[in-house]
Amino acid sequence: MSKREEQSLLGQNIVLLPDRALFWREEKLLIVADPHFGKAQIFRDKGIPIPGGTTAGDLKRLSSLMNLLHPDRLLFLGDLVHGRIENHAEFNRLIDQWRRAYKDVQFLLVTGNHDLRSGEPPVQFQFAQVAAEIILDPFAFTHKPKQDSSFYGIAGHLHPAMTITGKGRLRETLPCFCFGPRAALLPAFGSFTGNQVIHPTSEDRIYVIAGDEIIEM
Repeated sequence: MSKREEQSLLGQNIVLLPDRALFWREEKLLIVADPHFGKAQIFRDKGIPIPGGTTAGDLKRLSSLMNLLHPDRLLFLGDLVHGRIENHAEFNRLIDQWRRAYKDVQFLLVTGNHDLRSGEPPVQFQFAQVAAEIILDPFAFTHKPKQDSSFYGIAGHLHPAMTITGKGRLRETLPCFCFGPRAALLPAFGSFTGNQVIHPTSEDRIYVIAGDEIIEM
């Protein structure tokens, strides 16, 4: 089984998962940021030769988390779909088939910048709530980091990562979770996304994802 990291955050039990997701135990809430579903297909539709299967693979990873944790709710922190999908029939069938397996789970979406480009979220997801911000005390969930909230912020958008230096000039950039005094950043869930190296302060707690392990820096 993959190694998980469990933390207490404002009196709540939060589980960091190496599949680039977060689980809030008390609320039975699974949280993922930036899946960018359909990105490879959009590239292929534009004539860029990108291999297929990334969305199906990411849904399979998400299914593994759902089946392991049995959440009551699933929250996407923005950039659900990468952009407008021209040939969307196959994509919609894939989402519809996957969603039927979790018909008892409530889905929530915080809208991100890519969601504005892609239009209304596919109806196959059957979202119970779509909003720019969702507050579940003591947390405020947004896509882009927000520092002026009276709640502790949890966001995505930046695809945070850290560059690790090892022996023999070995350098590797790894996705990470970043927990600051007033807000946290989640890594991008999507497998076909880039990363952005962040520069944390001494007050931030950083957890990098190395394979199936969570490692505190």
